[in-house]
Amino acid sequence: MSFRKFETEREGQIAFFDTFRIDYQNNDVLIDNTDGIWKGNILEFKLNINNINKVLFQAIKYLSKMRVKGESIPATILLVSLNEQICYVFKSKDYFDDIHKLYFGAASKNNDLFISHSPTEKIDYSDQTGAFRLLSILKEEEYMPIDLDENCICGWAERYYRENPKAAKGDFIGDDTGQVRIIGEIREPRHFKGLINPYTAKTNEKFKYLMDKLNDRLKKKDLGAFYTPIQYCEKAKELVNEAIARIPKGNDYIILDRCAGTGNLESVLTDEQLSHCVLSTYEYYEYKVLCERLMDKVRLIIPPIEMEDTYDRGYVKCADAMSKEYLENVLIKKYIDDEHCNIIMFENPPYRDDTSGMTKIKSSDFRQKSYVLEQMKANGVKKVNEIANRFIWSAFEYYLLKPNDAYILFSPIKYWKLDNLVNRKFYGGFLFNKKHFHAKSPSAITCISWGIEEETKEQLELKIYDIENDIIKYKGKKLVKKCYNEITKLFDKRKFDTDNVSYYYSNTNGSLVVNVQKPTIASDDIIAYFVGRGFGISNPNLNFNLLRNTYTDSHGFHIRKDVYKKYLPLLSIKYYLMFLRDWTEVELVCCSADKGFEYYDDYEFIKCCFIFANLNYYNKCLSTIDNNTIIKNELCFDNDTLASTDLNSYKSDLNKEEVELLSIWSRLLDNAKKTKEYNSNLTYSPYQIEQEINTYYVDDNENKVYNYPEINGDIVLLKNKLKEYHVKYITPKLYKYELIK
Repeated sequence: MSFRKFETEREGQIAFFDTFRIDYQNNDVLIDNTDGIWKGNILEFKLNINNINKVLFQAIKYLSKMRVKGESIPATILLVSLNEQICYVFKSKDYFDDIHKLYFGAASKNNDLFISHSPTEKIDYSDQTGAFRLLSILKEEEYMPIDLDENCICGWAERYYRENPKAAKGDFIGDDTGQVRIIGEIREPRHFKGLINPYTAKTNEKFKYLMDKLNDRLKKKDLGAFYTPIQYCEKAKELVNEAIARIPKGNDYIILDRCAGTGNLESVLTDEQLSHCVLSTYEYYEYKVLCERLMDKVRLIIPPIEMEDTYDRGYVKCADAMSKEYLENVLIKKYIDDEHCNIIMFENPPYRDDTSGMTKIKSSDFRQKSYVLEQMKANGVKKVNEIANRFIWSAFEYYLLKPNDAYILFSPIKYWKLDNLVNRKFYGGFLFNKKHFHAKSPSAITCISWGIEEETKEQLELKIYDIENDIIKYKGKKLVKKCYNEITKLFDKRKFDTDNVSYYYSNTNGSLVVNVQKPTIASDDIIAYFVGRGFGISNPNLNFNLLRNTYTDSHGFHIRKDVYKKYLPLLSIKYYLMFLRDWTEVELVCCSADKGFEYYDDYEFIKCCFIFANLNYYNKCLSTIDNNTIIKNELCFDNDTLASTDLNSYKSDLNKEEVELLSIWSRLLDNAKKTKEYNSNLTYSPYQIEQEINTYYVDDNENKVYNYPEINGDIVLLKNKLKEYHVKYITPKLYKYELIK
C-alpha cells in the first residue's frame, strides 16, 4: 500500500480519514480539540512520533476533560505517526488513574515527564495486513467506564437530563436511604451502562456543594437556587455575630433559614450558633443531605424526621416556605410568638422572575400560585413576580416582628434599589461576586444585615469582596443608590391627527416584519421606534432597542422628527449597560429617569449622543423596500437623511475625536458604495453595512475570510473608536444626569 509523505498534520489527518472511511464531516468526530473521536477510539496524529510518552499524555489529558464534561471515554487510544504509517495502540483502562486526574492548560504542553506502558500493539498500516487490523480496531465501539466524583458529576448530570428530557433529579442521584428509595442512575447505571461505574457511597453527602447544579432543568427553573461559596459564608457570619450581640440579655434566639439547601451557609457557624438554627429546604435530595450533615447539630430541621408522605414529586412536603402550611408550622411559630425569643433570619433566597422568558414555568406548575404571593397582591405589593421578593416580604411580614430581630440576606439589590421592598434599618453589608455562586458570569450580589426599624436611605455603602485563588480579598467600597422612576417616564406618548394606520413592524434585529394583523401608526413625522423596558438592570440587549418601525412586542414609543435628538441619549444608556466590564456594576447599576430631561439643556452632551447614535452598531434602524415602498432610515449619516442634514449644524463644534469618527465613516460608506451588494435606493448605517455588505466565507480552517477587508477593518475600527468616545464624553454625563444610577 503506497502512501505519500505529508507536509502538514492536517493534510495527513484528512488523508487518513479518507483512507479508513471515517466521516470527519460528522460533528461527533472532531470534538473537544482532539484529532478525532471515532466509535470507541480517540486518535492523536503527528507527522512523526518521536516521543510516545509525550503524545500519549496529550491524549490522556483530552480523555480527562471528556470525563469531566460527561462524555463517553473511548476504550482505545490510537497514536498515528503519519509519515511512518505506524499506529501505536493503547488501552484507556491501563491509564485509569491518570484519566481521573484534572489537568489545566493546553493539552499539548508540559508532557515531557510522563511515563507510559508499552503499547498493546504497534501496527504498520502500509501493507494490507496492518491496514485491515487497524480498520478492525476503528470499527470497535467500546468504552471505558469511569468513576463519578465531584469533578465530573455535573457534566454527567447535564448529559443525563439532556438525553432524558423527562427525567427528574431522583432518577439520576436517587439513593437507598430514607422513606423514598429511588435508586438513581449513578448507583445502578442503565442509560449509562458500560460508561460509568456504579457510585457506591450510601448517601450523596459528597456532592453537598453541587446539589443545586445536579437539579434537572425544570427544577433549576422552579427553585432558582444558588450555592453559596464558603468564603462568603464566613464574611456573612460576621453580620450574624453582630446581630446576636444586639439581642437583649436573657433572650433566646433562633437562626432561621427557610431555603438552607444542604446547609452551606450554616456550615461556618459555631456549635453554639448551630444549636439555635431552624432550617428547611424544599428540594428532597437537598433535604436528605442537610439532615445527614446537620441534624444532630441544629435545633430543628423542617420536617424533623422523614415520614412516608414527606416525598412529594421531588419536593419536601411541609417545607414550602411560601405556603400557608409553613407559615402556620407550630414548631416555628412557638419561637415567633415567644416575646423573649429573637428571630435572626440568615438566607440566600432563590432568584427567579416568573415573567422572565428564561424562567417561565407552566401554568400547571403546582408552585406557581402560593399563599405568600396571594397575600402580597392583597396587600398591594407590586413587585411580586421575583421569587426572592416573596421570601423577603414574608420575612418582615410574618417573622421579624420584635425589636432586635434581624435579617442577614443574600440577594441581588433590586429588592431595595428598584422594588422599594425594604425600608428598614441598615446595619451594614457586602458586595459579592455571583460568579462564585455557580452562576454563569460575574455580577454583583449583596449580603446585607437589616433590622426591623423603619428607615429610608437614599444610598447604601457596601464593602466589596472577591475570591481569588480560593482566598477572599477586600476590593474597596461601593455606593448603591435607590431608583424611583423607570425610563418609561421619559417616553413620548403624543398622537397626532396626521398619524396613519400601518402594519409595518421590526424584529429586534431591525429586519422588517410584514403581514402583521395588528395595526400600528406611521407618518412622515415618525422616524424610529425606541424599545425600553423598566430599569434595564439585566438583558439590555433585549430591553433596549432603536428600530425603524414599531417593535412587534411594543414596550416602547415612536420617535418623531421634532424632538428626536432628545431621545438619542437613551441608546447611549443601552450601550453602557451592554459593556459593563466591572462585575461590581453588573446587576447593580441601572437606567433611571429620576432627573427627567435635565440633560436636554446640555448642548455638548446632546451633540455627543447624536453623533454616537448615528454611528453606533446598536442603532438597528434599517432602510428597507416592501412592494416598491421605500422605508427610509433617517438616523444615519448617509446622503440626504435627517441626521446628515442636522450634522451640518455641529460642523464648527466638532472635537478631534468626532472629526476622526466621521472620517472613518465617510471612508466606510464610500467603500460600501463600490460593492455589488450596495443599493442606491437605500440609506445605510454602520449596522446595515455590516449586516448586508460586509460579507464573508469560511475557509478550510474554519476561519472567516471577508470579501471586503477594507470595509471590515473600518467597521472594527469604528466600533473601537466609538467605545473610547463613549467612555470619555458620554459615560460621565450619564451618571451626572442619573440616566445611569
